[in-house]
Amino acid sequence: MWKTKNFCALIILSIVLFCTSCNSNNIKWIETSKWKLDYKGCDVYRSSLIPVLKTHKDELLGETDSFFFRSLGKANRVSYSTRGKKIFYYYLAPGSQCDGNSNKTTCLTIEFESLGTARLIYLEEINL
Repeated sequence: MWKTKNFCALIILSIVLFCTSCNSNNIKWIETSKWKLDYKGCDVYRSSLIPVLKTHKDELLGETDSFFFRSLGKANRVSYSTRGKKIFYYYLAPGSQCDGNSNKTTCLTIEFESLGTARLIYLEEINL
């Protein structure tokens, strides 16, 4: 009887730990709440992360589009191409989206395969 209770408790604990580790929305080197507040990249938080993103962006390869949506929020721009591929653009620096004079901004660009996994992540300057 005692062994059965311990075994059941161990199973429940294992399930809880497994579920919490699978649903992690954290990117350790980004404060996602601050990222989401700086939605258009008009404040300084996203632009301050440009050096960090250059260094750590490849750690995010293979993550799903839903992971990025949960972690970083809605992308500022989304492009859809043939065969179900899509591209998320997250604005990092002020541009005309912030009533600035520049028609360009720096973006974190994430290209997804048709199954929704990130295959390419890079920083680029785009026209708005």
